[in-house]
Amino acid sequence: MKQKVSLVVLAFVGLFLLFYWMEDHPENIYETNYWKEDWKSIQYIPPKSDWCGVLDPKFAEETMVFRKIPRGWNQTPLYTVSLTQNGKVVSYEANYNVKNSFSELSVLKTKLIEKATEEIQKSYCLGMSSPSLSLSEDNGENIEFSKDKQLFFGKKIGSDEGRISVLVNEEIIAPYNYLIEKFRTPNTNFREKMYVTFSNGYLKELSFSGQVVNVKSENRAKKNQYNVYVNDWSRTTGERIVLPPDVGNQWESVVKGLKVEFYSDESGAPSFPELSSTQAPEAVLDVVQSEGIKFRLSFFPLWESDSGKWRPVRRELLPYFSETVTWMREESFQNLVNAVMKVKNASRYERPNQKIQ
Repeated sequence: MKQKVSLVVLAFVGLFLLFYWMEDHPENIYETNYWKEDWKSIQYIPPKSDWCGVLDPKFAEETMVFRKIPRGWNQTPLYTVSLTQNGKVVSYEANYNVKNSFSELSVLKTKLIEKATEEIQKSYCLGMSSPSLSLSEDNGENIEFSKDKQLFFGKKIGSDEGRISVLVNEEIIAPYNYLIEKFRTPNTNFREKMYVTFSNGYLKELSFSGQVVNVKSENRAKKNQYNVYVNDWSRTTGERIVLPPDVGNQWESVVKGLKVEFYSDESGAPSFPELSSTQAPEAVLDVVQSEGIKFRLSFFPLWESDSGKWRPVRRELLPYFSETVTWMREESFQNLVNAVMKVKNASRYERPNQKIQ
């Protein structure tokens, strides 16, 4: 009996100290790194309905797996997001939300490392019903996430509104709350909507085949005195010519502006038909970035409905990844075709005899 009383007293003492240090003296607690790892995958699991934490705004409802795929030395990794719907895995390129999560979770900062007790877990809604993030150094097709690297999120801690309680490997830590708060949004907000994305360099090659045309152009861009790339587009199909700047730049601009209008599972999307895996594309756009990143967009036959005209698109990031089909407006596709035709029909451009400014 005395042993049980002692355990209860110790639990309440631990809970009191947690409140005391985090609520009354947060400025006296130094931030430290809980771990520093190069994670290759993250699994998000939503909270269960019986979780006693704050459920509004609503968390993303589906389990998601994010992967970081290296693309070679000194190149920006590729980030992807996958989830299972109706027994099928759907995968897309991930956006900045996912990229930031890898950075934030690789160096996990905390102002508290405390041994977990049952009372503390109950008080802060920490347990198997909590929303969680699991980490792994594997990014393969079938990933086994270790329980030792699973973060269970609970309530915010004390007066420091920027911190949240987390249970990990039988310890309580206090990282920044945005680690989990960003998941209070639909799963589509973790996907990259722009079809062609890169942070450095320039577009080096564009190639379009289909719609009874086959056009290719290359860019020998150079930096000016302001360290900004200035394009120098040439058409390499048919008669090889230097393109007028407005013609080459228009094709580039249209390509950079191509974006996903709807995902099939997106709220408010039309009831898009399922595309056959054997369906041949009507047109293909290949894009090569100066640092070797390669994109391929395959455009499939037009689909019309009361909601408008839509073009199914499959994006590939060669040779690493192929996306589930997405949908763009037919108007955007026709803008691309028009830009391609201007390149096809362009006349030779005579460069002025002057240096790049």
